[in-house]
Amino acid sequence: MIALFKMNDLYEDEIKDLLKDMGYTSASFYSINSILDQIMNPMVIITPAIFQKELAGLSFPIIPISFTIADIQKSIKNMFDTPNDIEHAFLASAEEIEWLRKERDDQSDDNGIQLSFFTEKLPPAQLPNRNCLAPIWMKGLFSSPHMKNLHFIKPSFASLHPYLQIAVSLVNFTEEMVKERYQVDAIVNSTHDGVIAVDRIGTIRLVNEHAKTILGVEGGMKGRNITEFIPQSDMLRVLETGKVERGDLAAVGGRQIVINRTPVIVKGKIVGAVSNFKEITDIQKVELQLRKKLHQTGLEAKYRLNDIVGETSEIMEAKELASKFAETESTVLITGESGTGKELFAQGIHAASPRSLGPFVAVNCAVLPENLLESEMFGYEKGTFTGALKEGKPGLFELAHGGTLFLDEIGEIPMRIQALLLRVLQERTIRRVGGERIIPVDVRIITATNRNLEEEVEKKEFRSDLFYRLNILALELPPLRQRSADIPMLVDAFVNEFNEKRKTKIIHVEKELIQLFQKYDWPGNIRELRNTIERMAVLEETGSLRLQGARFLSEKIRRKSADGAADKQSIKSKEKDLIISTLEKFGHNKKLAAQSLGIDRSTLWRKMKEYNL
Repeated sequence: MIALFKMNDLYEDEIKDLLKDMGYTSASFYSINSILDQIMNPMVIITPAIFQKELAGLSFPIIPISFTIADIQKSIKNMFDTPNDIEHAFLASAEEIEWLRKERDDQSDDNGIQLSFFTEKLPPAQLPNRNCLAPIWMKGLFSSPHMKNLHFIKPSFASLHPYLQIAVSLVNFTEEMVKERYQVDAIVNSTHDGVIAVDRIGTIRLVNEHAKTILGVEGGMKGRNITEFIPQSDMLRVLETGKVERGDLAAVGGRQIVINRTPVIVKGKIVGAVSNFKEITDIQKVELQLRKKLHQTGLEAKYRLNDIVGETSEIMEAKELASKFAETESTVLITGESGTGKELFAQGIHAASPRSLGPFVAVNCAVLPENLLESEMFGYEKGTFTGALKEGKPGLFELAHGGTLFLDEIGEIPMRIQALLLRVLQERTIRRVGGERIIPVDVRIITATNRNLEEEVEKKEFRSDLFYRLNILALELPPLRQRSADIPMLVDAFVNEFNEKRKTKIIHVEKELIQLFQKYDWPGNIRELRNTIERMAVLEETGSLRLQGARFLSEKIRRKSADGAADKQSIKSKEKDLIISTLEKFGHNKKLAAQSLGIDRSTLWRKMKEYNL
């Protein structure tokens, strides 16, 4: 289509008749909004040069019409009996004047007509006393009563022919654009999402086959209004509001689908909208596969530093220091008591680092025997030992390539593994168990321990050279008893977490219960607090966590106070007795005993080794 934009008084009917005789369709438009309403249809636009800026940003060819010197001279001769006796002024845009001056300079004969040029921005009252002429399309720009000698002229119909020829020649270009649309259709049809695009009035301009399948539609949809297929289509709302809508759930034809809707905006005007949607079952299948893969390898960091709850100076200083550490590539050693959140900080450092798009691999060094720890960390070649995978297995260093490897309970690794780890830190290469091939690795190391490694170095139970390699950036996490002011925030966070799993929501926590929590020392730190909240939430049948539901904790505090006054038994002896009694209570089930004690299994295992249990 050839569009005539603001061509009123410029041979509109004659141009349309001429184009029709040549086999081309045409239409008139008088505002940018009317053009935008048809923007989904390919077109070549013809318009006076002064209006070209209004159309800037459109993807269609624009043919600007302007005057020629010959047109101006011919108009002057037709209008005045003695055209050479007075100077004439022609008003136009700066771009038009530039071309007119070049054209005049190229001409050898000016027919004796005195002609000067002025831009249309010059106020008419400032023009000299001369005959003034302006293009007819500028008629609405001058309304001054002082310009009685202003004449509006238009080019001859014959002088418009070159512009029409250019427009006709560009029709083929628009057809190429249509071909590109077919290519877009092919791309859209290749996606597994259903895709529908509509114009400003809801007419479907693009739809893929998958969308038809999901909607249960057979036959053509393009060119018909979206409401014919979805009477209360939310696409109409997007066309009105211009707001992006994501993750909307709906039932269509007995299928649960998730929908995203996006407006198409050109020059600040909503000209259409696109909707893509997918069956929830498809998303669930992909998510299940991805989660299975990620959980098998542990290659995900779920927490950010902002997820760590607390506003006391102790925890804020730790988060600020961790944020600075995240900007570097140096090895980090995180220390702190069991349950203080060392792995959360490790994940937060990784997520805030330049390696955040890489894998995050975590391993607890305390729970694996020496030979298994070596093969897990460095991998093994096929046939290395009985029960090994036939194709071999990459180690954690290889899996963490390009990302971060978190070694928790680093103080528990045997001396021989310490030597192997030191070699990796020095050379940045590994060799699989049973293999000869040297494999380069690009891994950042973050370690954590609840032991005093400096004391372990003095006792010759931890390599000093490895300690100094690991202790480049040290981050010490405060125990919960040193930041008791954070307990209310932590309680709220845990309650919200457990509410997502409960039918009966906890909507209130008694102030007296919070005060009790703040009196307790929490030897298991945040982990123990979380376990306590979970226990109370499971047993609580109302919407409140009450002081009477924490009798077990009150009893602990009472016993501790009584024992502190009269007990002569050493702390180590009491700890040993408590571990023995707890193990006996749960039939030596270490998992249940550790949960009851508010510690993790690795800590319980280490305590049992310490007391020869």
